Amino acid sequence: MRRGKTEFLFLLLTSVLFFILGNNFPLSLSNKSPLYNTEELNKPDTSFYPILRGEVEKLYNEKITGGFSGAMIVSCGRDIVFERYKSFKNRRINANINQNSRFQLASITKQFTAVAVLQLYERGLLNIYDTVQKFIPEFPYHNITIHQLLCHRSGLPNYIYFLDKFADSRYNSISGDSLLRLLVKNPPAIYSKPGSRFRYSNTGYVVLSLIVERITGESFHNYLRNNLFEPAGMLQTELLVPNVNDNFPNMLTGYSKFGRDSREDYLNGCYGDKGIWSTARDLVSWDQALYDSVIIKNETLELALTPHGRPISSKNNYGYGWRIANYNQAAVYYHTGWWQGFKTLLMRFPEQKITVVVLKNTLSGPMIYQEEMVKIVGRSLYLPQFLDDKIEIDSTDLLYFDS
Repeated sequence: MRRGKTEFLFLLLTSVLFFILGNNFPLSLSNKSPLYNTEELNKPDTSFYPILRGEVEKLYNEKITGGFSGAMIVSCGRDIVFERYKSFKNRRINANINQNSRFQLASITKQFTAVAVLQLYERGLLNIYDTVQKFIPEFPYHNITIHQLLCHRSGLPNYIYFLDKFADSRYNSISGDSLLRLLVKNPPAIYSKPGSRFRYSNTGYVVLSLIVERITGESFHNYLRNNLFEPAGMLQTELLVPNVNDNFPNMLTGYSKFGRDSREDYLNGCYGDKGIWSTARDLVSWDQALYDSVIIKNETLELALTPHGRPISSKNNYGYGWRIANYNQAAVYYHTGWWQGFKTLLMRFPEQKITVVVLKNTLSGPMIYQEEMVKIVGRSLYLPQFLDDKIEIDSTDLLYFDS
């Protein structure tokens, strides 16, 4: 008897279902409604945020114990996952570091210079393989191209090492134009034939800033403000130009290993290789603007993120203003800096859209290094490519800007 009832109910339900389907009668959703929430599916995966935050917090606390002073942000897309500020204080140092504090970026400036040049390339105002002499006819070195300046294959001598011989005084600021005049008057021998090898050169990026000025007719600091900083929403970022644009609020002092503040340097008037002051949050805005193609097109940015400096097989390479570390075919783009008591690091993990900012205003105490952050991202997101391969990080930008 029970079996007969069961068969009857099954036949009844089947008949009702065929009737509904045959008449296109909706069950609980209209036939135009999806059976899932598309907004939920389109949301980025944030499940790893707590793990990443915990890993970074652990590293940060270790550095704080050792005397770290500065700012650190880790973001993913538009989300800030970790943000901390620490002011190291003693009888010499009494800085209040917060989200509005401006740090000297040192060599991180180079990626801004590279992007400014690529903007002019997009607008058809220059070709990457144009020679410097096309825009600066008096330039004393022949057959050096913009491409070679961008990827440090120009062979130009580093002005930090030879300027002492020709400068009138270490108390008067040397500008990029002054450097050019000195090069024309007393050109030092090049280190290597243009294009023959990679050799990190701050001089090349100063020359790039002069090319931007020659083409646009604008000062470099105005060009950066109008075409890079403001479009990217970097409202607390400026290029310092002595006696012209050198007095803006919330500028931190950089301190030596002995706690003495690093005084004004006569080389600060040369910019393009260094010179930008910014906040940690503004650097997150910068990286996001690049992802959003606000400043330059994505295909143009790819020129900067393509290895040019060394053979393509090199695990540590250089693009245009970015260093490139290759971890089992997974690229991480970064740059470090060191100038007048400041140490800096800016990293981007493009596949995960993770940005890491570390800004430090003392040479004493520990730094947070890119290798440490690569391991943390690898552990937090279970990415073996960042755990199995050890990359020897090139730190020449630190050595050449040791104040």
